[in-house]
Amino acid sequence: MCGIAGFNWPDQALAERMAQIMRHRGPDDQGVFCDGQVSLSHRRLAVLDLSELGHQPMQYRGLVIVHNGEVYNFRQLRRQLQTEGHHFSTDTDTEVIAAAFDRWGPQCVQRFNGMWAFCIYDPKARRFFLSRDRFGIKPLYYYFDGQRFIFASELKAILAHGIDKKIDLEAVNLFFYQKYIGRDLTILAGIRKLLPGHNILFDLGSSRLQTSCYYEICDQIENCRSIPLRDRIEQVGDILADAVRLRLIADVPVGSFLSGGLDSSLISAIISKDQKDFKTFSVGFPDASYSELHWSKIVSARLGTDHHYQIMDLDESVIRAVCDAMDEPFGDSSVFPTYLLSKVARSQVTVCLSGDGGDEVFGGYDTYKAYKIAAILPACLIRSIRPVVGLLPDSERKVTSVFKAKRFLRDFGQEPIRRHLDWMATFNDVARKELLRDAFLPAGQLLELPRAEGLLALQLADIRYYLPEDILKKVDLASMLHSLEVRVPFLDYRLVPLVLSLPPEFLLRGLQTKWLLRRIAHRYLPWRIIHRPKRGFTSPISRWIRSSQWIQDYIGSDEYLDHGMLDLQMVRQMLAEHLAGHKDWARQLWLIFIFNYWVHRNLRCGGR
Repeated sequence: MCGIAGFNWPDQALAERMAQIMRHRGPDDQGVFCDGQVSLSHRRLAVLDLSELGHQPMQYRGLVIVHNGEVYNFRQLRRQLQTEGHHFSTDTDTEVIAAAFDRWGPQCVQRFNGMWAFCIYDPKARRFFLSRDRFGIKPLYYYFDGQRFIFASELKAILAHGIDKKIDLEAVNLFFYQKYIGRDLTILAGIRKLLPGHNILFDLGSSRLQTSCYYEICDQIENCRSIPLRDRIEQVGDILADAVRLRLIADVPVGSFLSGGLDSSLISAIISKDQKDFKTFSVGFPDASYSELHWSKIVSARLGTDHHYQIMDLDESVIRAVCDAMDEPFGDSSVFPTYLLSKVARSQVTVCLSGDGGDEVFGGYDTYKAYKIAAILPACLIRSIRPVVGLLPDSERKVTSVFKAKRFLRDFGQEPIRRHLDWMATFNDVARKELLRDAFLPAGQLLELPRAEGLLALQLADIRYYLPEDILKKVDLASMLHSLEVRVPFLDYRLVPLVLSLPPEFLLRGLQTKWLLRRIAHRYLPWRIIHRPKRGFTSPISRWIRSSQWIQDYIGSDEYLDHGMLDLQMVRQMLAEHLAGHKDWARQLWLIFIFNYWVHRNLRCGGR
């Protein structure tokens, strides 16, 4: 894993500065390339070919490449390219990417199995070619004002160019709606994310920028539906096992996260079939309701892994460290335990496999069950029980049944896909309009809904928005702060459309989630692991707010609300009710804290 950056004019000192900002992404090496037209820079986390030959920017037949990520089938592609006359001097996937572009042009990305964000500079054609992997595992930001084109793995590296920091109000709406900033937007107007499955072609002569989509998941799902159903079902388990094996390729130690949940347990079990004493990692917390350490120990003992764990507290120092590193406001509090987990893993390995993506692909979220329940409940029943459920007291313990019931009843009457998005929302339209006042934009203007029906529509919405800009962004942020590379087998491009092409009862049968994945897991794991209740990975934010004067100040004091974008009366009323124990506003107040902290640190204090 690495950090990449570049721009369309020569300035070695500025390229070096961008690389230094991202040094945590690659502690092993730094490289800069400058000619009369462009500047490219790179921070390296050495994973394949640890020698100096793996140095980047790397040159191949006149092309220059900077690359972040891994292409797992690079050796297969290299053999194919060798038969066509290409020669290689390294054992890196980076050189294979450049050779593949030299041979097949932009279509080369269709052949890659992996995660990537890269830029190839062609001096003769005078152009940049940039690409981001199909599901957005690796980040790629860019800025273009008609003349200057700048890109980087992190937004704050682009800010080294002194770009005007103007808040994007559409992004603010997305943040308070989703708790992250989705689509191609960032918190700052003018800086964009390259969408997953997209390429950029930038012509240096004309300063013309073109983005194009190379991966349409709905097309791939339709292609898979032409395969007989029995064959598809049989292929899923084999492809998953192969996806795990491919992601073990490395010249450095590799391990696996192991929470004790179904997804990470299955990945660890597949690995343990071939490797004994394989290293697995988990983290525990003093508050037992937020800790899954007991289950991870049970699975590790069953599989015979070399299990490493620590009991760690989610204290103010952890919150500060992660918040200070955020490129933009990011409200998923599970980033903090992920940060601690990555720290434990990095003490032993350089690469870890994780179970991220399993819920989106195989149908694991409670909101999918809620969708099915909502389809059969009569509206009169909902009207009768809504007032009663509304009187039930809130709890600080994780995501409780009471919280789920209240959220379910609040948004019951909407169409299924909009209801699903609002179930996931922190501030729905009514609350967000009160919070943002004139800056409010309705959810219908913020997100384009997938053109699909039933459960698949919900999954596609999560894969398009929630997965890349919440789940995967969280893992990239937390792991890269410890220079740890994380790989996600459930997002193998062969697997995702194949599973999504199946009839919904293979994913959600009755109210049992991940039906097919559980059936596959019976080959590897005991029944009590496969069918234990889903827990998730989150943080005690309600307790944090009540116990931390520092957090309370950032939520409600004049000093941190002087940006004028939030309604003061609403914010202070929620804070007062929360501190008095009258209502649990933790999720809403947490987003306000994150937003105010980011604005104060980046816009009020001169930035980094």
